[in-house]
Amino acid sequence: MSTAALTRVVIVLGKELETSNVAEIIANNPRYVVTTLRMNEIAKSASLPDADVVLVDFNMMGDEERQIFSEVRANASDKPLIVVSEKLEPDAMRHLFKFNVDDWLSKPVEPEALLDVITNSVRAKRSDSHQVNAVISCVGGAGATTVAINMADIACKSRPKRKSGVALVDLDFSTGNCSYLLNMVSTFNLGTVASAPSRIDQEFISVIQQKHDAGFFLYSFKRPEVNTDPGSIELVLRLLDAISLEHSNVFLDIPYYETPWRSNVLSAVDTYTLVTELNLPAIKHTLDLIEHIKELRGGHLSMHVIFNKHSRKLFGARITSRRIKELLGDIPFSYLPSDGSMLGEAADRGVLPSEISTRSPFLKKLANYMETARISTGTTT
Repeated sequence: MSTAALTRVVIVLGKELETSNVAEIIANNPRYVVTTLRMNEIAKSASLPDADVVLVDFNMMGDEERQIFSEVRANASDKPLIVVSEKLEPDAMRHLFKFNVDDWLSKPVEPEALLDVITNSVRAKRSDSHQVNAVISCVGGAGATTVAINMADIACKSRPKRKSGVALVDLDFSTGNCSYLLNMVSTFNLGTVASAPSRIDQEFISVIQQKHDAGFFLYSFKRPEVNTDPGSIELVLRLLDAISLEHSNVFLDIPYYETPWRSNVLSAVDTYTLVTELNLPAIKHTLDLIEHIKELRGGHLSMHVIFNKHSRKLFGARITSRRIKELLGDIPFSYLPSDGSMLGEAADRGVLPSEISTRSPFLKKLANYMETARISTGTTT
């Protein structure tokens, strides 16, 4: 994510505010960790708590507010700064520009507009150095796990000096199949921290991560109970937050079925690779998923549909590329050729397909897609 799954927000409240509707909106959303400070606390402190974004909530601009803005910017010069206030006079607006404010919202604030501004500000700030790529199965058995594993491998090969920046995160806790395909099954019981997700920090990440010989780090656990645990949302979001801080290029293997955290994750990632098959039921599920993601995110999306296990027909396909383009509209798509023999051997031996054949058409097509989408380099188009 260039925006991580969990966003840390520092809210600075004006001295005249007894309560803050803005703080309540943000605190009630599980995607945010909120620290609330009063303006007089900022004046006494030499620094701000670590955060992804700073939000200042006040009514009118006065001398004290101008001084606080100066101190906030001095202590958080590289963080997005958002202001919420009553309608301001032109002179006050000029002061906001002076302090390089990323956005301003006039009261009363709509919850959806506020959360969108926070998300967009954080995403824009992180996009230059971090990227979180969702690889999503549209239907069961489409092969998204295989695609995600090989995307992580290709990313390592494209950035040999920065291999440690690549991570593969398996969000299918029902099977933990990434670890099985790579013969790296973890014995760690992730469910033990579901009741206390605040334990998840960088030290915790260093304990549970496994490093593949290809260079990427693997986070994969077969723990079906996590899917139904009441604390699973905060557990997964905190886990992804910590991982995305540790690694600059993260690949998420997301299963086709619904989970409590699925929408939260899908609303925060940078790129979407939808893996499906070339039949009408699978295409219908793909269209449903595209619509769902658009409802979550709206606007410009870096999204691509991959039709996996594709075999060329001598006398034409049942569903033509022209028909697919009509159905998908402006969403680009491509095909990955069926290579069951090579992929099956890799699975049986617990190795990467690139260790079986570096000239595989499957790998070449996948690498071409990643280069076109600029996924392996850590930047999106």
